[in-house]
Amino acid sequence: MRLTRRRLMAHGAGAYGAALSACAPLGIATQGARGGTAAPAVKFGDPVSITFWHTQTGVNQKALAELVGKFSTANGKNITLRGEYQGSYQQVFQKTMVAIQAGSPPDAALAFESMVQEYARAGAVVDLDEYLAKGPSPLDKESLGDLFPAYLGGGRLDAFRRRLLSFPFAKSLAVQYFNEDQLKSAGQTKLSGLSFDEFRRQVAAVTKKDSRGRTTVYGQHIRVDASYIDAFVYANGGELLARDNSKVRFHEAPGVEVFEMWAEMVRQGQAYTGQGFDYQTDFGQGKVAGVHDSSASRPFIAGETVDRTTRRERFRWGIGMIPQKDPARPVTVTFGGNIAVFKSTPLKQAAAWEWIKFFSERDQTVSWSIASSYMPLRRSAAEHPEIKALWERSPQARQAFELAQHARPEPNIAAWQDIRELLASALTAVITKDMPPRATLEEAARQANRLIAEQK
Repeated sequence: MRLTRRRLMAHGAGAYGAALSACAPLGIATQGARGGTAAPAVKFGDPVSITFWHTQTGVNQKALAELVGKFSTANGKNITLRGEYQGSYQQVFQKTMVAIQAGSPPDAALAFESMVQEYARAGAVVDLDEYLAKGPSPLDKESLGDLFPAYLGGGRLDAFRRRLLSFPFAKSLAVQYFNEDQLKSAGQTKLSGLSFDEFRRQVAAVTKKDSRGRTTVYGQHIRVDASYIDAFVYANGGELLARDNSKVRFHEAPGVEVFEMWAEMVRQGQAYTGQGFDYQTDFGQGKVAGVHDSSASRPFIAGETVDRTTRRERFRWGIGMIPQKDPARPVTVTFGGNIAVFKSTPLKQAAAWEWIKFFSERDQTVSWSIASSYMPLRRSAAEHPEIKALWERSPQARQAFELAQHARPEPNIAAWQDIRELLASALTAVITKDMPPRATLEEAARQANRLIAEQK
């Protein structure tokens, strides 16, 4: 179960509900972030130590620890950064809410936008716009323009007048993975940049069945995940929210058409939805020719395509854009964790901003991207020799990077975390229970609009 504001408030006598009410008078008001001013000037020199709560494990944790150590050694401002693993994003959120109540939050922490909403409602999160371009140590115009806008835009919360309340950390895109050999064998020479009609024909052409009509090779796997629903609705020319965020729009024609397409593919035995990450193994075994997934899944899918005996890839494969209503103007979504900074002292807040600046510099975003498979945050990463070397080894990494310019963030209103569950449930009902797409999405929209009203 996701811990949302609605669920927190339902436990008003508990620690999380108390955290919200105890901290509500502080800082940013719920009707809009205060902004327009620069952060106060500070003087570095005396030792200052800051903590950064994170979620990274394994290879990612090792790479992050190296960056944390490098920052502490090279910042030149006597700042010591302590990276502290706190579990999953949900666990970090829970611990941070308790720490806010106790008056001792970390100096910075990883969070999804829905979590930053709660920190902002509690008045505990720093407005990074006061540091980004106006503060004592801002990003210059060239550096700011080098960041992919969609990544930065994800941290701007609509409920707080689009103020920047978190900074991109681990970003990926919704992309299409395709088995090039299977597609070409089926006469499909156009592998990416497809319209929806071309995509339907491609999926049908590559699907194979045995003499009894049972599918032996599927054309497509369908992920039951709201992020990919969001991506396909955008790609089909739709919107998820009204301009004023007062109601949803995913039940309009573009969303219905996507659900109808997926339902028809399942009925025809051309597409399926699996358990967990089994679809990645299926792709590597040639049991499905296409999957839409996160760009960060690239190393996992690459591993599945390698024959364990010969250590060679079984087939040629690539990464492309999901199908589009207008391939000349493609769009997909970006998602992933951000860094939030918490209110403490001007010196500690400035030190946390220095960490963000350091992490987002080209050399660091390149090394982090190579280690973690998350996307580089900057356009200039394309010119870095280590990225060029990666692209030589893995051309699919370059293919994913080239799609970043077409990404847009998902909605970040307070109710969206719960609405994600409604969307996933609606898709499950349509493709596994043969429920009518239009009526199912309309019911999901009715419930979603109620959640929006409740969580304003």
